[in-house]
Amino acid sequence: MLVSKQYPLEYTELHIEKDFINPELPELLGHLTGKGETIDQHTLDVTKKLISDCRKVMEPKGGYVVLDAIPVQNPGEITIPGLSFQTGKTIVKMVKGSELFVFFVATAGPGPEKMAKTLMEEAQYLEAYITDLIASTLAEATAQYVHDHIKETWAAKGLKISNRYSPGYCGWKVDEQQKLFSLFPEGSCGITLSSSSLMSPIKSVSAFVGVGPDVSFRDYTCELCSMKDCTFRKTRTSHESLS
Repeated sequence: MLVSKQYPLEYTELHIEKDFINPELPELLGHLTGKGETIDQHTLDVTKKLISDCRKVMEPKGGYVVLDAIPVQNPGEITIPGLSFQTGKTIVKMVKGSELFVFFVATAGPGPEKMAKTLMEEAQYLEAYITDLIASTLAEATAQYVHDHIKETWAAKGLKISNRYSPGYCGWKVDEQQKLFSLFPEGSCGITLSSSSLMSPIKSVSAFVGVGPDVSFRDYTCELCSMKDCTFRKTRTSHESLS
């Protein structure tokens, strides 16, 4: 059950041009190769075509709400008026000094993941696997676009932002998605949430950032996260091996 809204919220939705969401080819190739490996020409050609196909059907969207940050009262908890999130001590530490919290959702839309499903049903397993990776990368790229938009908006006001943090990472339980989604109008950006806290489209991101004059941003925070099998942790390792 969704948590009832405690107060009126101002919601901003971004309709993002497809041209702004351009996944880096090396980033995708990092998922397809092991350390020290190179990709064959056929897979490279297939990947390039599928990127183009996915970009044609994607519908990138993002939306956010801005809330006052209440000073930490309990370890491992961030609080806004009327609602607390049990994020864990790691995230609380990383958003220290926040005066505002910006919660946002972002999605690449249902198109790319539907493509992956269709290819799997047609037994085109390589293409389905690559398309699924592309869909994930497009969702992350859309989330990064929203993150950058938030950064630029508050930089103009002389404020800094933190990294973004999502339920399911750094010790923050996935079921707190229910609280996070309670902050948004129903169906924001075409995203819905199941009773088990699964987003639809699956290739979507929910997160928050801290905002304030003394907030810190770290270029790389995977060492803070306990998810050793995270796809994006592996991608970074592959990038480093190819450099």
